[in-house]
Amino acid sequence: MQHNDCRSMVGGIMKLREALKEDLTEEELSKLKASFDVIGSIAIIDVPEELESKEKLIAQTLLDMHKNIDTVAKKAGIHKGEFRTQKLKIIAGKRSKETEAKENNVRLKLHAENVYFSPRLSTERKRIAELVKTGESVLVMFSGCAPYVCVIAKNSEAKEVYGVEINPAGHEYGLENLRINKIDNAKLFNGDVRDAVPKLKKKFDRIL
Repeated sequence: MQHNDCRSMVGGIMKLREALKEDLTEEELSKLKASFDVIGSIAIIDVPEELESKEKLIAQTLLDMHKNIDTVAKKAGIHKGEFRTQKLKIIAGKRSKETEAKENNVRLKLHAENVYFSPRLSTERKRIAELVKTGESVLVMFSGCAPYVCVIAKNSEAKEVYGVEINPAGHEYGLENLRINKIDNAKLFNGDVRDAVPKLKKKFDRIL
């Protein structure tokens, strides 16, 4: 069974609070968000304004607790813009926002700031793949770095899986992920779905 390192850590916050109880007050501990996300070797946390002066301590403690995490970054804004990306600020560990995550029998390389990717959708991607029937043609719109495309191609008997993504960075990572996972029944297209999909001139059994 393949290790899944795309996830939202809820229980991890309880352990983090325990580890920080000598360094933070009860009020400060209560301000810690209920969970944090892990994408490959990067942990992404929310740091409330009241805890910004302690963010390096919090991040370093998280690094010390989780040997599979090399980088801790905090959200420095919301997902926004045409590409739905989110600014991140590294506060501890390696100074890299590129990582390789594993989920549902696939490996996904991506840049956590330049590409939209949600580890919280890992279970949903598996659920969708299990719905795909043998011989189906599947279209994934807004395919990003191709997580849905790769998971469906690897975990179903789909005839073919197409993905369309407007973000050039996401598209390039998607192409690389097809190579990494040795997927030969998928095609990716870079462009606006409103323009790209009609040009495909194909009928699909399932559209996401």
